[in-house]
Amino acid sequence: MKFRSKLTIMLLIGVVLFYMACKKMNSPVAQNQSQNTVGADMISKQVALNLQKSLYSLYGGGQIKKPSFLNPRAGVPNPACGFTVDSVLNFNTTANDTVSHTNGRIIFIFNCTNGQPSGYSATDSLNVTGTATGFSFTSNSVQNYTIMSLNPTNTLLSVNGSIIAYVDITYTAPATKPTADSTTYTLTGLTINVANNYDVTAGTATFVTTGSTNSGPWNYTGTIAFLGNHMANITINGKVYPVTF
Repeated sequence: MKFRSKLTIMLLIGVVLFYMACKKMNSPVAQNQSQNTVGADMISKQVALNLQKSLYSLYGGGQIKKPSFLNPRAGVPNPACGFTVDSVLNFNTTANDTVSHTNGRIIFIFNCTNGQPSGYSATDSLNVTGTATGFSFTSNSVQNYTIMSLNPTNTLLSVNGSIIAYVDITYTAPATKPTADSTTYTLTGLTINVANNYDVTAGTATFVTTGSTNSGPWNYTGTIAFLGNHMANITINGKVYPVTF
């Protein structure tokens, strides 16, 4: 049960981060009254930070990291190789003033090389509905990750996969328009240096994001190129937006 709980927390990150992003974009500070469409500069920062926080768990919960089973015993076949955990989720959660219900499915597979653990694959499909002070929300997410160790000490991890998230938020205040957010990430060849505060030293991510808030609507497609040293370049419509994490 403890192991399953950790997996659940890790795979719920996508839901949490998109809810947090939408809430920030509806705040008075984030609103842009001079135009009807949310600018690419604002979107570039948001999608980059969302992905970074998803990987490193700066919004809370677990994070992509080296699991304990990636410590092999020389000459001893590991029984975890090829083992699959397939769980159906259906539970309620209360955190501060937020009450939510989650249902969905998680599949977790242990991957091995030469009979020893070398990584894992995780897939989830989750639906979360909830209420908090001033708003109610519905979130749907589908996440697929393949994590592989790149060195004997397991301090370098390769990450490939995707994150798809849909969020709808309805606010109690009549002056605040509902939020709709749909964002998809495709992760290719990310290299994460665990020893350097989970720095992404290489790899790319493409994204498609559409939605609307009080700030206005948006519809953008772009790429994130990770540069190492906690930096990345986000490209939207041919313009590059540097970001430091």
